[in-house]
Amino acid sequence: MLANQASYPAVPSPVIWRLWLIQSLLLLLLAPAFNFWSLAIFALLLLAKLPQLLLNRPAWSLKLSNLLALTIVSALLLFARDLGVLHLMIHLLLLAAILRLLGFREHDHADVQQLLWVQYFLFACCFILHQALGMALLVFMLLLLQLQCHYLAFAAPGSAFPYKSALKTSLIFVPLWLSLFLLFPRIAPLWALPGAKQAMTGLGDELNPGSIERLVESDELAFRVEFQSRLPQPDELYWRARIYDTFDGSSWRRRYNNDLADFSKIKHNSNLSFSYKIIVEPHQQRHLYSLGVPLKVSYPQRIDTDALLSSRSVLSQRASFQLQSVLAPVPDFPGAKNSANLQLPPGNPKSRALAAQLAAEHKTPEQLVLAIGRYLREGGFRYSLNPPALSGDQIDMFLWQSKSGFCSHYAQTTTFLLRAAGVPARIVGGYLGGEWRDNQSYLEVTQRAAHAWVEYLHQGAWHQFDPTLQVAPQRLFASLEDLLSAADLLRLEGNWLGRAGFAKQLLQQLEDLDYYWSRWVLGFDNEQQQSLLSSVKNRLLELAALDWWHYSKIVLLLLTAALLSRLLWLRLTTAATDISVWLVRELSPWQAKAPAQTVLQYLATLGNEGREPTALTQQTAVVATHYQQLVFAGDGSAEKQLRAEVRQLKKLLKQQRR
Repeated sequence: MLANQASYPAVPSPVIWRLWLIQSLLLLLLAPAFNFWSLAIFALLLLAKLPQLLLNRPAWSLKLSNLLALTIVSALLLFARDLGVLHLMIHLLLLAAILRLLGFREHDHADVQQLLWVQYFLFACCFILHQALGMALLVFMLLLLQLQCHYLAFAAPGSAFPYKSALKTSLIFVPLWLSLFLLFPRIAPLWALPGAKQAMTGLGDELNPGSIERLVESDELAFRVEFQSRLPQPDELYWRARIYDTFDGSSWRRRYNNDLADFSKIKHNSNLSFSYKIIVEPHQQRHLYSLGVPLKVSYPQRIDTDALLSSRSVLSQRASFQLQSVLAPVPDFPGAKNSANLQLPPGNPKSRALAAQLAAEHKTPEQLVLAIGRYLREGGFRYSLNPPALSGDQIDMFLWQSKSGFCSHYAQTTTFLLRAAGVPARIVGGYLGGEWRDNQSYLEVTQRAAHAWVEYLHQGAWHQFDPTLQVAPQRLFASLEDLLSAADLLRLEGNWLGRAGFAKQLLQQLEDLDYYWSRWVLGFDNEQQQSLLSSVKNRLLELAALDWWHYSKIVLLLLTAALLSRLLWLRLTTAATDISVWLVRELSPWQAKAPAQTVLQYLATLGNEGREPTALTQQTAVVATHYQQLVFAGDGSAEKQLRAEVRQLKKLLKQQRR
């Protein structure tokens, strides 16, 4: 066995360098699955390979690799709950690949086989974590580099990679890939496992003054929407995601509602309903987004009694779903415990007094809400991303001291006042608006659109009220950058390239391309596949019902007519060059024609050996005469006679050869 392994040529050094580069890039691509300390350990392991590559240091022993693997795996298992199952498996796979590279023996091809196959699994993990088109292209390019390493590691020394053959072979698999994609049963993703808690993005479990502000500093994509019905107006684009109804004096915690509901039979105005498709970015949580009250959803989405949409599993990959909603107050289910929406902790005496005063002057919840809005609008309040920090009695401090805040400040203050006045109220977290793309083909919603507003209970339904618009009504129609001061704008993160005029249009085109990639490829789910297969089946049934015998006779008649036309055309359009080629081909077995000879010169020398004129030379002259009549005089009737004379000439040539 050892002798057999030694017979293998050593793996070329450039291949080892490329394998190290592949692992370094894999670590960067898989970084979302790592935390800081594990990322640092894996980076140090990769750096430990450089002395072997640069200074020809010996590979690590199997004992050292196993000892290090045992130590790191033990540490990973201690933090397995924080990492999540999927991320833990990614750690283990990459650790196996790096340690195999550190102990790599150039003449042992079992090492390179194991290393390459582990890295193929890591490429699959990259596609799990990154599903945007740009990242998919990057992973695909890295995969091509891996395939090149795979070939060169087992090829003869000095072999070059056969790019043309590889491309031709790859093209063979395109039809197979398309058929598998369109027809193969769609298996639920095996990677829909609990994700790492620290990897969460978007709205959290708690809402406090400052949480939304931190979220809107990012311009990362949250979701995209394509409407099949009319396009909504700006004041209709309130994307509900979470409800916060428990206040401890500083933070609002979200409600955990596991009671499911079906709103498909509620009465509604058809003019206020929307059909749309949402493509959601992974955020490692279960909540989804919807307008108003969702009416119809498909598995695995579900609707709870608060009319909030969620997924049955953690959203660890980009997902799309079809939805129908109606813009209407959320019905209050019988038996709902609305006392929780009146709960308030002690404190904020001035705010309680203000609420009591407003409640005494305005008897209905609607009037009270309008009064609170008027108080905010006329009270000198300011819309700001960087308000003063609140402490102690936060509501009192906001209403009478800072008077500056973002949407979460106004939402929590209004909810507090309504509850203090005896009106059940709650905060809704979600997103407001979005930016239309590709000539309003779809709506793009980023984290910068994160928003908080209020819902209050009145006449058996939860009605929407946005107190932020009382202070900044232009929030509906303008972007966040247009509303903030210069100091606030400094807090906003953004793509510097997107701010440059020369690149803005290019980035727009790339974003559109990524959207359609998600819509057509990633969004091709079981439902769409079944629809496609059903359409194909119906089409085949329609074709089977046709009178095929009748069509067969028509096709046969057309083919016969085409064949006769072709024969007639060949007969009528026989070119002179075709006659020349035919003539030389018929006589070439007896004498080859020189390239410089004309046909007439060739005939003059055919069988002429300097003797007196014979029957052969006379027959050759007759052939030449008919050839000239056909080619140069254009006498079509000479062709038949020419062919007959050539047959006679061939007989004389055969006799002469005997």
